[in-house]
Amino acid sequence: MCLQLIKAALPQLKIKRVYVRSQDGLSANLDAKDIRLDISAYGEGGEMFDIEMQTIRPKYLMQRILYYHSTMITERLYPRESYGEIPKTYVIFICLFDWYRLGNSFYEVNLVPNGVNELKFKDGFVSLILNPYGDMTGCSEELQDFFDLVAGRPAGRTDFVREVKYAVKLAKRRNDWRDRYMLVKDWVQDRVDYAVEQNTIAVTDRVTAEVTATMQEKFAQQLIKKAISTEQDYESLRADLIDFFDADFADKMLTKYYK
Repeated sequence: MCLQLIKAALPQLKIKRVYVRSQDGLSANLDAKDIRLDISAYGEGGEMFDIEMQTIRPKYLMQRILYYHSTMITERLYPRESYGEIPKTYVIFICLFDWYRLGNSFYEVNLVPNGVNELKFKDGFVSLILNPYGDMTGCSEELQDFFDLVAGRPAGRTDFVREVKYAVKLAKRRNDWRDRYMLVKDWVQDRVDYAVEQNTIAVTDRVTAEVTATMQEKFAQQLIKKAISTEQDYESLRADLIDFFDADFADKMLTKYYK
């Protein structure tokens, strides 16, 4: 999806694959200010991408963008390499506000000598400041659909945004699973603690393993029960269980509880 977002924002860019590193930490040197990139990616041709989500209006957005460019370059330009080997860097800020207050959704920031647009520097630094609330003229269909999603408007006209919506739904479901998993874990642990207090069991590795197995089975049973009540299909449920546990455990639980 990172590649699709980059292509939606920069449809003229011919790129087929990116390698994503989420929450990447960078610093120009030991004494420099560290930065943490929301999503950083590398293209097959050496291009570097940083995608940031900005919910509140910061004071020094342009300074941040310039610093991100310089730090990304410093990381990739090695000693004795020429300046001609500096990779192209793309910094994309998706904001929940119109930074320039000009009523547009898409701003590409360039260095322009004496205000002559035809002479803008071809320095390999691409800075985009996007928001979903302005005029989208010139934006790709995928980017417009993505803007609608970010702004809470009806969205899902493109395959890209449908994939994003599914990924968000899956992430929410997994977060819900983790919350319930912790509840089950606490429920089981309370009973173990009570048994220890009553001197009915001793805490050993075997007991710990049994507690873990009991907790996992109880949790899997709850997930299967909910899936049946919501008419989730078998293959989808099995895939979810495998993703959360493993294939052997998932099949064992489905055989036992999927009636």
